[in-house]
Amino acid sequence: MQRLIRLLGITFAALYFIFAMGLVIILLLITPLLFKNDVSVIRTSGFAGQNMSVELISVAGLFIGISLLVPVLRKVYDVLPWLFSFIKIFFVSFVILNIGTSILNYGYEINNPTRHTIFYILMIVFVIIGRLAMCFYFWKKPVNIGKEEEHYYER
Repeated sequence: MQRLIRLLGITFAALYFIFAMGLVIILLLITPLLFKNDVSVIRTSGFAGQNMSVELISVAGLFIGISLLVPVLRKVYDVLPWLFSFIKIFFVSFVILNIGTSILNYGYEINNPTRHTIFYILMIVFVIIGRLAMCFYFWKKPVNIGKEEEHYYER
C-alpha cells in the first residue's frame, strides 16, 4: 500500500510540474521578453491595454505557493535544484514588470498626452527602483541552491 501511495504521489508531482508549473515557468520566461512589446503597443496606440496584472500575479503565486507548501510537490525542487532559485528571481521580476505595465495602463486610461508622459516616466522609474531593490535584496540574501529549500521543508 505504501508503494502505491508513493507512486501516486510521484505521479501527481510529475503531472503538477508538467502542467501547472510548466505554465508558470513559461509565463515567467515570456513576461520579460514581452514587456517591451506591451509598452510599445500601449504607447503607439495611445490606449490602455488589458490590465491582467493582478490575475497573472495571483495565479502564478498560487501555483508556486502550492508547490512549496505540499510536501509531495516539493520533491521537484530536489530533482531540479536550480528551479527554486529560478522561480524566486523570475517571480520577483515578473511582479515588478506587471506592476510597471499596470502603471502605464492606468496612465493611458484618459486621453491626455501630459498624463501619458508622466505615467510613462513613472513606469520607468518604478521598474528601475524595483530592479535595484531586487538586486539589493539578493545581494543581502543570496539565492543559495539547496539551503533555502531546507527552510521550507522544516515547516
